[in-house]
Amino acid sequence: MLGAQGVNIGTRFLAAKESPIPDGHKQMIVAAQSEDAVKADFWNDIMPLPGAAGYFTVPRALRTPFLDEWQQRRDEARREQQRLQQEIGAAAQDGRLHELMPFAGQTAGAIREVLPAATIVEQLVEEAERALRSAGASLSTP
Repeated sequence: MLGAQGVNIGTRFLAAKESPIPDGHKQMIVAAQSEDAVKADFWNDIMPLPGAAGYFTVPRALRTPFLDEWQQRRDEARREQQRLQQEIGAAAQDGRLHELMPFAGQTAGAIREVLPAATIVEQLVEEAERALRSAGASLSTP
């Protein structure tokens, strides 16, 4: 019934109380609009996945000055790969990776509060049941 949108919930669970990301990252997700989550093409230039030659998933992240700068300077990012990796690693160790790259999908625009994971699952089930009942009613109505 909901198509791909029905399973596009990774960002929702990033903004769960139990998620191990910093509260600042969660608050960035809550404050975001859908269009704030952009493809970070340059990420694979500086942080390639091991063994992923020829195959790259382009992550999405909320816009930051870091993302905006390096997205426009991909050639330079490749040349500065080692330095940028060190900067990213230091930020991650300090619990502030989200200040550079707050990973999140476009579904951030629909998230308005940080909730416990159990509440998120309960809401998903309730919404799915409501959608299925609605579809069933429309299918059985001549």
